[in-house]
Amino acid sequence: MSSYTTRYLTSEEYKEWDALVIQSPNYSIFDTLLWLDTLSSVLKCNIMILGVFKKDNLVGGVAINEIERFGIKIAKTPNMCNFNSCHYIPRKFLHRSKQERYIYEITTLIAERLQKDFHHVVITNHPEFKDVRGYRLNGWRQNILYSYCIHLSKMDFSLISSSKKGWVKKARKNLIKIEEIDSIVTVYKVIEQTYTRQGLKCPLTLDELSGIYKRISDSIVILAAKEQENGRYIAVYVIITDSRKNCAYSMFNGYDTGFANSGANSLL
Repeated sequence: MSSYTTRYLTSEEYKEWDALVIQSPNYSIFDTLLWLDTLSSVLKCNIMILGVFKKDNLVGGVAINEIERFGIKIAKTPNMCNFNSCHYIPRKFLHRSKQERYIYEITTLIAERLQKDFHHVVITNHPEFKDVRGYRLNGWRQNILYSYCIHLSKMDFSLISSSKKGWVKKARKNLIKIEEIDSIVTVYKVIEQTYTRQGLKCPLTLDELSGIYKRISDSIVILAAKEQENGRYIAVYVIITDSRKNCAYSMFNGYDTGFANSGANSLL
């Protein structure tokens, strides 16, 4: 019989969750209270955290967004989150088999509890989380998603394609200027139009994106390409920064099709 139990955390226990995530090998900013509280407040997501406990100590868990559609209960990756990984407190074991057993027990309990409570469940694990036996042995379907990572400190800019270099050169000739700005309002239409021309709806309204930026502006960078003649922003890149892991995630990017031949997007 397992010595672990599962239950959903109360709001008073959320600080314990943050402490767990920070220690977890699968840490990302998307599972921190900073991000989850923002989603709850701005996007009105119903965030729930399922915890795995050993006696009264939180040792593992996962964050989900609970929704209900036509009587079907769904637990999904929260909106605007790259991941909602399974997390656990790292423990040192003399034998590797015990380490594997420890992770397996935690993931098995999470899988079984979520299967009991919901009709459909989606968990998007961080690339660092690789032991998914607890899910697969409970009949879960595994889909591989690819994350494209660029190590900027090791990047050789001489390897950029000649066509891309040509666009960058054209942008500089056109006196396109790159600025870091502190407002979503001035560039939202560029983002929205980028989705519209693909037949899609922008996933966030201006109020929602502005609300997220206001709450966690220290973790968001907005870079914009400015056309010098009329001072208009014609391309934009919105980036989430994660100082703990010294990395950044692409959130939104787009450009004004009226300036598609300016080279602004390549320069940006």
